Amino acid sequence: MMKYLLLFVVLGLVGCGNGQFADIADKELRQRDYRCKMMANPSTAEIQVCKNIRRECERRAAAGNYAC
Repeated sequence: MMKYLLLFVVLGLVGCGNGQFADIADKELRQRDYRCKMMANPSTAEIQVCKNIRRECERRAAAGNYAC
């Protein structure tokens, strides 16, 4: 059940376009980044979402906010 919920959330986030993580709090972004790093056998959609999360982490780090 949880896997289907996660898949639904992931697919919803993929469709949001660029910058969808800009408004997420640091704590939540850090948690999502950790989940991505711990994920075994992610789907194609999950890989894309994780790339977007990593990109947002890097964007914040470049601005001096080391959230992840």
